[in-house]
Amino acid sequence: MLENIKIKKKLPLIMISFGLISAALIGTVSHYYAANQLIEAAESKLTALLESRKESLLFHFEVINQDVQFHSQNPLTKNAMTSLSASWKELPDPKQETIQDLYIFNNPYVQGQKESLLYAEDGSSYSEGHKQYHHYFRNLAATRGYYDILLVDPQGNIIYTVKKDNDFGLNLLTGTLKNSNLAEAFTLVNRNPARGVSFITDYRRHPTSNNKPASFISAPIHTDLGQYIGVLIFQMPIDVLNSVMHVSAGMGLTGETFLVGQDKLMRSDSRFYGANSILNTRVDTQSADFALKGMTGIFVEDDYRGIPVFTAFTPIEFMGLKWAAIAEIEQDEILASLHKMTTFLLLAGGAVLIFIFAAGFQLASNIADPIVSMTKIMNKLANNDLTTNISVSERQDELGTMASTLEVFKANAIERDKLQKELTHLAHHDLLTGLPTRQLIMERLSDITVESQQGNLSFAVMFADLDNFKAVNDTLGHNIGDEVIKTAARIFEDVVTESNFVARIGGDEFIILLTNVEDDDAVMAMANKLVSSTKAGLSVVSSTVEVTLSLGIAIYPEDGRDAASLIHHADQAMYRAKEASKNRCSR
Repeated sequence: MLENIKIKKKLPLIMISFGLISAALIGTVSHYYAANQLIEAAESKLTALLESRKESLLFHFEVINQDVQFHSQNPLTKNAMTSLSASWKELPDPKQETIQDLYIFNNPYVQGQKESLLYAEDGSSYSEGHKQYHHYFRNLAATRGYYDILLVDPQGNIIYTVKKDNDFGLNLLTGTLKNSNLAEAFTLVNRNPARGVSFITDYRRHPTSNNKPASFISAPIHTDLGQYIGVLIFQMPIDVLNSVMHVSAGMGLTGETFLVGQDKLMRSDSRFYGANSILNTRVDTQSADFALKGMTGIFVEDDYRGIPVFTAFTPIEFMGLKWAAIAEIEQDEILASLHKMTTFLLLAGGAVLIFIFAAGFQLASNIADPIVSMTKIMNKLANNDLTTNISVSERQDELGTMASTLEVFKANAIERDKLQKELTHLAHHDLLTGLPTRQLIMERLSDITVESQQGNLSFAVMFADLDNFKAVNDTLGHNIGDEVIKTAARIFEDVVTESNFVARIGGDEFIILLTNVEDDDAVMAMANKLVSSTKAGLSVVSSTVEVTLSLGIAIYPEDGRDAASLIHHADQAMYRAKEASKNRCSR
């Protein structure tokens, strides 16, 4: 019917006709259903946001539970509990006053920084133990964000804290804190100190933390023989709860999520009332009642401020804690979007008609131009120009399909080029550490020898071998052995500068090239630094089996003038280092 009309005129005519009809129908239907759809979308979004906060919060609690379980079984914690318990008994009576005088009242650091004191200089065995273990627990609290970490013996004595608040030295069974949730956390474990158990307490105001809200999680500590020797307790932070519940993305201007305890008091701060909401602001609403009874839902009600809101609610239960999680957005904010949507639909309808009219005239050229463009692209790909951009690949029509095919051709070419580079890299680098292999280091050593001969320069070759590495594999397993190798490689690369060269030649053996060395003393200084850094760094990975470094050194040209001679000299020097008690260097 329209065969004799040009495409640039035919397409706009058809598009405008259908556009007018579609716009009228869509506008009418959209306005009719807009309110219901908007409310359903808001409710779905609010429910999804609440579930997201709930999952994040449960994950946070589970991480802390796993953390207290892990560290209660950590050898350092066991050793600290054993050492500090024994030395606690040696303190003069009254022990509470003695320990608080040493670490609180005579502490040179101001309140809030008392944990900076590593040990009191009283010469006691307790302070020696404190000196040995305090940095471990202080760093643990800082990295995990715990307000405090406490060790309590089976008699209820708080024999150690990181924070050095006034609960240090108190007895949780008879002292002023016997009715606190800290005492509850201890008592729950002390009554059932079985391996693998842990307990958490709800937030209550803690007298020795400036009466601020505090919650505790506890786990028993046992010796390797299974003897119960005390309790590890973490004082959990409030900031993490607030950071989880205060994520404002998707909550609009008036939305918030918060937690409510069984006493109807908030367990996270209100977005509108600020940092004093926890255990202060009461949420006596129907949604809180339903959630605390284990129900989930969403409806409109007046919130704790007396403002109508859409509120979604769900229960949260973890290790005996029973809270309500609530997400809400003011009703006015949600319905205000409906009025904006009506105006938007009218404006959008007019804009669409204008756009359809203009787009029709451009459609013909929009079809022809990509064909010309793809012809040019095919010529470039044929000439192995892989940087060309296939801009029409985003189209969803037949032209887009053609462009997608070109993308496949281009991707295959790029993949072949990438694979070739990876194969070249793998041929010359160790899979475990990423360091160069023997072949590459020997090539580099030969090049450096030639360069040094021509420039009258000196360089050093170091043959490195890890001591006791076989014991790591035999006792700790090959996974730990691999971690030892990778950690050693990183230490070597960190110690030597970028102009130098580190390679793994097999097993626990490495070669290190130091170029343009100034003198023999500089080489020995670098070697000693490698030995000390390796011992310190590997103690973290292999704490039960000490892994050290034996290092042999050869310096060009004194110890050899070719690669083979230098490697042989360095190898022999390394064996001399091993024979001389290991953990040292030798030339």
